Amino acid sequence: MYDDLLIEIGVEELPPKNIEKLSLAFSTGVETAFKENNIDFCSVEAFATPRRLAVIVKSLAPKAPDREITIWGPPKHVAFDNFSRPTQAAKAFAKKNNLEINNLKELIQNDGNQDKLCLRELRSGISILDLLKNCINQILLELPTEKRMRWGYVREEFVRPVRWAVVLYGAKPLNLKIFDIISNNITRGHRFLSSDRIVISSVANYEDELLNAFVVAKIARRQQIIKDGADKLASEIGGKAILSNQLLDEVSGLNEWPIPLIGSFDEEFLKIPHEILISVMQQHQKYFHVIGHDGHLMPYFITVSNLISKDPRQVSQGNERVIKSRLADAKFFYENDLNQTLQGWRENLSSIIFQSEVGSLLQKTERVASLCKALSVYTGASPLLAHRAGQLSKSDLMSDVVREFDELQGVMGYYYALNDQEDPLIAQALSAYYLPRFSGDKIPSCPVAITLAIADRLDTLVAIFGVGLHPTGSKDPFALRRASLGLIRIIIEGEIDVDLEKSIELTANELTFSGKTISRTDKELVFTYILDRLNSYYKEKGFKPESYKSVLALKLNNLYDIDLRIRAIEEFGKKSESMKLISANKRVKNIISKSTPLGNSINVTHFVNDKEDLLFQAIKKIKPEISQKIKLRSYHDALEILLSLYLPLNDFFENVMVNADDESVRNNRLALMTELQELFLKVADISQMTP
Repeated sequence: MYDDLLIEIGVEELPPKNIEKLSLAFSTGVETAFKENNIDFCSVEAFATPRRLAVIVKSLAPKAPDREITIWGPPKHVAFDNFSRPTQAAKAFAKKNNLEINNLKELIQNDGNQDKLCLRELRSGISILDLLKNCINQILLELPTEKRMRWGYVREEFVRPVRWAVVLYGAKPLNLKIFDIISNNITRGHRFLSSDRIVISSVANYEDELLNAFVVAKIARRQQIIKDGADKLASEIGGKAILSNQLLDEVSGLNEWPIPLIGSFDEEFLKIPHEILISVMQQHQKYFHVIGHDGHLMPYFITVSNLISKDPRQVSQGNERVIKSRLADAKFFYENDLNQTLQGWRENLSSIIFQSEVGSLLQKTERVASLCKALSVYTGASPLLAHRAGQLSKSDLMSDVVREFDELQGVMGYYYALNDQEDPLIAQALSAYYLPRFSGDKIPSCPVAITLAIADRLDTLVAIFGVGLHPTGSKDPFALRRASLGLIRIIIEGEIDVDLEKSIELTANELTFSGKTISRTDKELVFTYILDRLNSYYKEKGFKPESYKSVLALKLNNLYDIDLRIRAIEEFGKKSESMKLISANKRVKNIISKSTPLGNSINVTHFVNDKEDLLFQAIKKIKPEISQKIKLRSYHDALEILLSLYLPLNDFFENVMVNADDESVRNNRLALMTELQELFLKVADISQMTP
């Protein structure tokens, strides 16, 4: 009889940012265990709160189905000697399968080719009890977590100490040892609002019985309660609550019984940059900020309590007192910073090491400033403004605000640059060059910011590769993957027409460390590393791998140009008629790869078949058009023109043998094929495409 299974692991408070990831990994582990052991079930439902990870497996079979197994042993002539006595091979087969040696002769069967020892038996499927005895601990130990801990006399390490465990099949508790806890059907409700022990009568009642104990067991439901409550409270004061997904996930991971409350702070604080206020509320207090209909920050916040209070206003006032102190500190830091200058801070950057072999942050800004000046010719930025932006790019790291709120680096550079009466474009660049900060984030749009963003990332990549600290596996302490993807997006989406290899060369020329210069090998490694990330960039966008490969086969150095070609090839590949041309191109490439012509020039006097001349004239006709389209980077149009070659090329292959006996005729035809291939390679190597 099928029934539902509940597994709940009760722990000390889990890390709120990781609850959703841990819950998914736990439910996936349980689901995989049942699938791999052929135990039938309907679905797996996940639950997670700060104090528990749980799953309910719906309509779970009590055991895997019985199955007949067949084990073949050695052939009869190997298993028995000339006197029909079991050999060592037969004895080994018997020992391995717990068989009586005297009964082996009864197990001889023919496998279709010869007689062999054969064991056939019906094996009982594993029960869920036997499976769970072995797999729950293993699933828990494999959950993804950076830091693990031990407690008591438990030898195993887990993300938090385990305090109770529930394993319930229908209404029947299963007593399993999970770490040093024996599971039963007793869980815990809310730490403060409920009694200590809650008896779960059946799996079907699990969620409701937790709800009666002031525990909302599903993450999504807690998130919705928080969202609805915050929206309602904000609308009552004519505002809108801003709930980022990241903060909503974290706050829902802090509360089992979430109760949104509204609080306020002194309007006087609105005079300092709003980013500081929002950072205090989000990063330090886990509050949601509120904006008005005009989009400006309002002097209110939404906090979420994990308690039911007889006087919620007192809870809000307590939070108001806390944030007042926090904001007062932030205001002091900001106002104190305004007495300094970015240039003054820059001189102190020599005390901060970027990387021990490469040097300080001051040295980095000098390299970046010089590189900005060189790159400005490609980005359209003012060389002087780009150079100045490079010099000041790291200065705000020395400010009190950024030391306290490191997530505001760049943002504060903008405000301090304006305070120093630097050019507004420099101020904008100091903030925008950090973009994109995460996947899907916007990229900088101002030419000075674009220049600084490219220069800073190139300097980091070339410097770190230059000292041999390449990313390995999951270790990437200098965030080179993110730097590469950001660089790719800025160049491609910003339509920056720049040679990447030359840019790496320019960057390397600025770098010296330990009396050495960047080697050619390291420069090539940087270029290859960026191209590898480019593959990921297109994969994420859903482009076909062969579109990327067909363009990369040309060994181009300009990411913007590569992008134009890949997009043209991707679109070209969707046309039904393109498949014929791709197949023909593959044939051309195969012919050339197998034969080496003695000359490259085409001699029309060596044409024997009129189909040769027709193909030659077709190539001759479109060659100038193709060259013009390539010059204009109208790669899609160039491919459309190339389609006109299909008919004469098809007629050529049907009527002409390239590898003719006559050497001059053969070489002439191979030269014609080479001319054709070179024409195609002006856009991409479409032979890489799948017809």
